[in-house]
Amino acid sequence: MPTRFLAFLLALNGAPVGAETLGELRTGLTGREVGITGHIGSGLDIGGDEALSFRNAEGNVYPVIFDAGRTARKALEGCVFAMFGGGSPCAMDGKAEVELDGSRLRLIVYEVSRIDPPAPLK
Repeated sequence: MPTRFLAFLLALNGAPVGAETLGELRTGLTGREVGITGHIGSGLDIGGDEALSFRNAEGNVYPVIFDAGRTARKALEGCVFAMFGGGSPCAMDGKAEVELDGSRLRLIVYEVSRIDPPAPLK
């Protein structure tokens, strides 16, 4: 059974929530485009201190591939999560494509409509 977030993504995009197989679930999710609102920043990936992560309002964290252009990338300077909570990430609204890497869901951010300056995470 898909998690609530996966079920939400599938329902949001008109895909059947009760996928019969994992392959169908993967096929239904991979490449889906979704609107995103939350916080973005580096600092949560132990393997790369510049790797970006996105956190939604529910507190779910997803690795990010940032493909929204140079101007948007420059706006991310100083956007950092603290490993054990807090930090100064940037609030962001935009669009992303869902990618599955094995069992890991990753967001490819391709459009940004708003990036706020770094601010303490509450």
